[in-house]
Amino acid sequence: MAAFANLSISRKLMTAFAAVVAVIFVSSAIIYDRLRVTEWAKDWRIHTTDVLDTLQDTLDAMLDQETGMRGYLVSPDERFLESYHSGGHAFTAAFRKLKELTSDNPAQQSRLDELNELAKKWRSEIAEPRIALMANPETREDARSLEQSGAGKAVMDLVRAKLGEVDRAERDLLGKRSAVQEQAYTTAYTITVASGAISLVIALLMWVLLTRSITLPVARMTKAMEALAKGDTNIEVPGAGRADEIGSMAAAVQVFRDSIIERQRAQAELARVNRVATVGQLTASIAHEINQPITAAALNADAALNFLDANPPNVEKARQILTQIADDSRRAGTIVHRIRAMFKKTLPRKDRFDINEAILDVIALTQSEVLRHGVSLRTQLAEELPPIAGERIQLQQVLMNLILNAVEAMTALDRGARELQICTSTHPAGSVLVVIRDSGPGLDPTSVDRVFQPFYTTKSDGMGMGLAICRSIVEAHGGRLWATSNEPQGATFQFAIPCS
Repeated sequence: MAAFANLSISRKLMTAFAAVVAVIFVSSAIIYDRLRVTEWAKDWRIHTTDVLDTLQDTLDAMLDQETGMRGYLVSPDERFLESYHSGGHAFTAAFRKLKELTSDNPAQQSRLDELNELAKKWRSEIAEPRIALMANPETREDARSLEQSGAGKAVMDLVRAKLGEVDRAERDLLGKRSAVQEQAYTTAYTITVASGAISLVIALLMWVLLTRSITLPVARMTKAMEALAKGDTNIEVPGAGRADEIGSMAAAVQVFRDSIIERQRAQAELARVNRVATVGQLTASIAHEINQPITAAALNADAALNFLDANPPNVEKARQILTQIADDSRRAGTIVHRIRAMFKKTLPRKDRFDINEAILDVIALTQSEVLRHGVSLRTQLAEELPPIAGERIQLQQVLMNLILNAVEAMTALDRGARELQICTSTHPAGSVLVVIRDSGPGLDPTSVDRVFQPFYTTKSDGMGMGLAICRSIVEAHGGRLWATSNEPQGATFQFAIPCS
């Protein structure tokens, strides 16, 4: 901490910036690598599926050959041989494709070679001799006797077994590649969330360090200078001995203080101690939210005292006012609970809840930001909406992201009304529909479908993950999130969540 305090202000800011950039760079690199692995696994899954389909074609071709041969043995109708010959051609084509698809897998190549030998054996030792015997009327009974011996069935069973062995090997590969793809996606998602959390922690840490090493010393220095200007030479000059700009300021103030002390020694009888205390400001949004119920509780407490001081005391009125004080206290507690609930780390839990209540909670948390940017917010929430099942905090994260995006988009408007409308309704597909409509600059028609893609952003300082994460949250709840452009300006974001 001491070493950081002695750095110059520019180096402090550069350190804070470098820390955030390092987290973003490392997390982005990991996410990019995992996405590449996901694409690789997806391509191999497609390849394995193609192998499995070709294996099925191979099996079908062998069955066609077997069916054609047996049909010819039952009835010496050469039309049955058409199925036999077409099956043979189909087997050859499918086998050639299998060899090409598995050229990088020596084990599968070996199995396929064994399969081909079994198929050749069946044709040369079973099928072809019996077809030749059936072609001669005098030897047809010999052909049928050979068929009844079961030798052909034994070879065909070996063919099926070998095909099954190849199929199982491919399905094992498919399972492994699916697991790799799922793991890569999970890692990318986890790193995204973790990097956001780490960036937030670093930002908070740097805010604390910068506040303690720059903001607070400057504020104390200002107070010291104000006190010295008012003649208070008992004030200690903060920051003396530091090696940064704050230390230079402290040295200058110390010289100023010493000169005042010298002058005050000649006028000791006129010296007066004058200290000025300043009251720190709480965060404006939280103060605005919680000040109203606290003020109401204080006023009601004064009124209750007046009723109790009356002669005789008006106990009933006092009881009513105490009830109001309790309501105000609960309202203040609800505000604090709402703020804690949005940011505390808890395990995901799916509950049935009213989407309208969740929307009102988010509006309450973002109200100060909306008012600060001069945005007019209107709601049109449908009554008696069916409850939805899901993770309330995650869906409130989606709502907050969309609302703050809309507010930020409208901030760029130089003129015109800044209007934000939030509506809910029942979707025809048995879902609850939430619509967030703004009057901002709108969306580029050529990029509407890309705003939900990871790493795509229209902001100079954006990462392009906010809307992608919002869509993944909505889709994880079985819903859908989409965007459209308004006429003549503005954008509309909508998402539908199935009813519970």
